[in-house]
Amino acid sequence: MSYNLNDYFQLGLDSEAMPQNSLVMNTIRTPVNTQSGRDGLSKVTFKIPKIGMLTGDSMVSVQFIENVAPGFTSGDATPNFISGALGCIERARLLVDNKVLTDLERPSMLEIPKIYSESTENEVAQFSNKFLGTQFQTNVSPESGNERFNFKKTRYLSAANEATDTQNTIRNRITTQGNSKVYGIHLKHLGAQFLENDSLPVFLLGAREMVLELFFYRDCREYIVSGTSTADQLAEATIAVNYPLCELITTHIQLPDDVQAAEIANLQSNPVSYPLHDNYVVKSNFTTRAINATPGQQKTFRINAQNRELHKLLMVHNPDLSTYDGTNRVVANQRAISLGNIIFQMKSNGLNLYERPITNSSILYQQTTYAHNGMALKLPYTSFHCNNRINAIPQSTQTLYLSYRGTQHYLAIDFKNGNGGVFGGGTVQKQAMEIDYEAITRVAANPTQPSTQFDVLFYLTVSKMLTIGSRSVEISF
Repeated sequence: MSYNLNDYFQLGLDSEAMPQNSLVMNTIRTPVNTQSGRDGLSKVTFKIPKIGMLTGDSMVSVQFIENVAPGFTSGDATPNFISGALGCIERARLLVDNKVLTDLERPSMLEIPKIYSESTENEVAQFSNKFLGTQFQTNVSPESGNERFNFKKTRYLSAANEATDTQNTIRNRITTQGNSKVYGIHLKHLGAQFLENDSLPVFLLGAREMVLELFFYRDCREYIVSGTSTADQLAEATIAVNYPLCELITTHIQLPDDVQAAEIANLQSNPVSYPLHDNYVVKSNFTTRAINATPGQQKTFRINAQNRELHKLLMVHNPDLSTYDGTNRVVANQRAISLGNIIFQMKSNGLNLYERPITNSSILYQQTTYAHNGMALKLPYTSFHCNNRINAIPQSTQTLYLSYRGTQHYLAIDFKNGNGGVFGGGTVQKQAMEIDYEAITRVAANPTQPSTQFDVLFYLTVSKMLTIGSRSVEISF
């Protein structure tokens, strides 16, 4: 069973990239390397076809299947609702001539705020739901007026009288190979976001190889949720990736033979430069204090961007997977935890970014809007913040609501200077950045804030240059 491309083309679209002079576009399926997934490995590799121009429609097909696991018999497992199949990727690397072009860990944490801010609701419904299996929707209870998870318009089905909180999965169920859905993860969501703007001239590589390496999470609780009760909670190996059926589906703009020959010959004297945005992760940790303890836990993070031109910084607090029990029914471990009331200040190139530390939750929320081209995050306010203001308003007691409350706190800082372009549009970091962060925890559960250690992930978006010559490939900042 492979990905059905008719599911994509029935949307009435040809490509997200603009074909050059309406030339022929080819779609090529590349099977997975025969060694992938063997002997307990969680890695797959692909050689990208070097034909024409590689476009942003290229993707990897992934299928999940039930594994032998005692205690799980409901068959109600499904990809999480916020990032879908994208959450299964632990790390993605793209190599050109054995040199690393992109290397991104936990790409879903970077892509979730981008998907839910820069895309319209219709685009999320048509693309993300179709390819990734996302289906995050909320509504308001007509009785109480409280926000809650909308199980009527998602693949969860509740009791007709809505008196119980037991859900059953009615679509995207993960079962056997013959019955489980195949999902498509685009390369632009795996660190190759530059394909959104310009197709990559892979035909210029000649005999040099371009390889995609994907590392999957071996613990399915990172990205899979269960639709029923805690009696059927997930175990580490309940669900597995069907490695033999992983497939690379690339879309190429086919150029005329004479044009390709002329461009290849021109490499002798004029190497081709391809500017791009690269993303990488800097890791730290943060341990919170007891609930309502003041002052809150304070820490200064220092990040050395090594004279790179920075465009965006994203800060995410993620709980350690070892403490995860597999009972979350909405977001699994695709969580960026809100730590309560935040006091934030940042220093760049020796100067404070703000006149005074930010304490207002709405201004913190607005920073993420600025970093995504002025487009607001289309997620509920209660999923972004879980502080004393949230505690002061009536809230739903629905288990599904509590599963996503305070789990989508993505704090992004914009470093673009308004000039546009890959080079010249960001801010060169001459000194180590300093982030002064203080968190005062406010809730004990859903999410767990006090006395907990979190992994802190800083995603940096920087400028990079790929130079393709006749004899070598160079990658520089």
